[in-house]
Amino acid sequence: MIKKTVDAAMTVVLLCLMSYQVVGEVLHEWGGMAMTVLLIVHHILNIRWYASLFKGRYNAYRTVSTVINVLLLVSIALTAVCGMSMSGHAVPFLYGMLPVSFARRFHLTMSYWAFVLMGIHLGLHLPAMTAGIKPGKTARIALSCVFTCIAGIGLGLFLKNGIQDYLFFRTPFAFFDFDKSAALVFAENLAELFFFAFAGANIVRIIRSSGGKKEGKSPLVPVLCIVLAVVIGAGMMIIGNRRPEAREDVPEAPQKDPAEVSDGFILVAGGTFLMGSPETENWRIDDETRHSVTLSPFYIDPYETTQAEYERLTGEKPFSFAGDRLPAESISWLDAVRFANAKSADAGLTPVYTIGPDGVSWDLSADGYRLPTEAEWEYACRAGTTTPFNTEKSLSAAEANFYGHYPYEIEENYFNNSVLEARPGEYRQKTLAVGSFEPNALGLYDMHGNVNEWCWDLYGSYGTSALTDPTGPLSGTRHVYRGGGWNDFAKNMRSAYRAAGQEDMKSANLGVRLVRNAGSSRSGIVTSSEKLARTQSGDRMLIAYFSWSGNTRGIAREIKSQTGADLFEISPVHPYSSSYNTVLMEAQEDQHRQARPELSGHVDNMDDYDIILLGYPNWWASIPMPIASFLEEYDFSGKTIIPFCSHGGGRFGQSLTAIAKLAPDAVIGEGLSVHYSGGSSLHADVAAWLKTNGIGSD
Repeated sequence: MIKKTVDAAMTVVLLCLMSYQVVGEVLHEWGGMAMTVLLIVHHILNIRWYASLFKGRYNAYRTVSTVINVLLLVSIALTAVCGMSMSGHAVPFLYGMLPVSFARRFHLTMSYWAFVLMGIHLGLHLPAMTAGIKPGKTARIALSCVFTCIAGIGLGLFLKNGIQDYLFFRTPFAFFDFDKSAALVFAENLAELFFFAFAGANIVRIIRSSGGKKEGKSPLVPVLCIVLAVVIGAGMMIIGNRRPEAREDVPEAPQKDPAEVSDGFILVAGGTFLMGSPETENWRIDDETRHSVTLSPFYIDPYETTQAEYERLTGEKPFSFAGDRLPAESISWLDAVRFANAKSADAGLTPVYTIGPDGVSWDLSADGYRLPTEAEWEYACRAGTTTPFNTEKSLSAAEANFYGHYPYEIEENYFNNSVLEARPGEYRQKTLAVGSFEPNALGLYDMHGNVNEWCWDLYGSYGTSALTDPTGPLSGTRHVYRGGGWNDFAKNMRSAYRAAGQEDMKSANLGVRLVRNAGSSRSGIVTSSEKLARTQSGDRMLIAYFSWSGNTRGIAREIKSQTGADLFEISPVHPYSSSYNTVLMEAQEDQHRQARPELSGHVDNMDDYDIILLGYPNWWASIPMPIASFLEEYDFSGKTIIPFCSHGGGRFGQSLTAIAKLAPDAVIGEGLSVHYSGGSSLHADVAAWLKTNGIGSD
């Protein structure tokens, strides 16, 4: 009786633990402690099981049962250890026993494995527990049908809630619907647990029937029950994911205008549109001032330039990912200009660009290939829409290649994503073949995501006056790139979002898409020259960093050990919370309102430094706002800023463009992105990075 009571209590506590949005953080932690105690008691009561492990014969049932029991024990134990390592209430003195970022991700995965295995464990023992119950044939058939339906619904909910992603480390965070009633949360968890118990019970029936024990049933019956439950669950998932029919008022992609050059480019008719974003657009940035722009017609490649095309014309393979149909990436703005000229020459067209010591000149009348202007890019991306994305609704990971864990507006709805138009989805962590998703209304693929795309324009502020065929500011220190990449959050893939980098900047998520004139009457020469003063001498270095969990601090200390540079920690007067869940909200709130936290310390002799090694964690795909405070406090003209960041999978996100905008007169060196604390390779990675930037160790 005691054993059954403990088992029942463990099941109830497990259901409560899986209902975090109902019980809250404090009860969740204490529930975890209760589960740990119950687990210990459970195994004390079943101590004889351990003594018999290496005795007797193992038949199919005993083998399966033993494997499940061992895996369940391991998963619950790991869940408990990881949970205590990030406890802020039950056992706060154990906080940090394991690296918190690692503990959080492992706790999430192991807890769901424990949930699945607990269900199977219960199911394996269910036939023995109900052996005395002998319903009639009609009742057995009816119960089988009911149980199969409930199990199918449980599987459908399991898939709909994306729990399979948690099981295989596909997402580092759990997403909860806080608007869902407590009764519904528990009912869903119970139904999900029921599926695995149902599967376990039917596995026992299959084993016993196949093993010669005649129970009056064929092994095909339990197999059929499981198959039907899976069909029901899969059907629920398919119906839930069915995309709505396309709107009737979405314009059809225009037909290509006949032209002498047969390159597959699409003709974009000229027109007038509002460039930038309205002030009501969430996560807009101040440099997106809305203004009217009129454009002449132009041709545009429906696809991002592929690696095969880039290599064919340049003979170079700078790519981080390998594949002919993958987009060319890790190419600078100057590389993109040279590629455009090479493609023009290959097609027998007049090259557009002349590259000289004073910059790059664009012959507006030339018929060759070129980079789109920023206005042309946005016009083509929007395809007649005025919403943040050309899909008119928030992008999902099924519609574009980006950091799918972070759809639009998740920052402020992180713990309650039921209000989001797009739920968290897959993060592929790499580029995909061009054209892998549906095109926009103009027939253009991957305008959002996969890789960012260089534009012609130098970066600068918009005005409010109406413009015709704008080519960007006459001077500047950065060039614009647009569209977001495979490791970007959705907020940074909006049609109006502007990123900027030096003309020699290269990144694994930065490529190009070419355009060419379509009978434009424009003429003249436009010259682009990055007027960036670069320090010619001096090598005194400062390592300035902000760290919350300690990962960035560890990297900074490793850099100091190899360079002997001065060390300065960027610290806000009012520190962020030590609670991870709280700091998530604090960080996004600061980013949302572009706060500038007051810093507790200052560099009195900044003029003495020539090189600033700037470190930070990647927070919400950008810099923490104390870094913004630091960058705005000093004059970095002529200095070199070399970024390094710790991250959980997004590399730099859009932090480099944030730095480039905040320190427009500084040279930005080659950055170093480190996964969490860097592990055993940190020393070698830092050494290689320093060498790339021309910095030797003492």
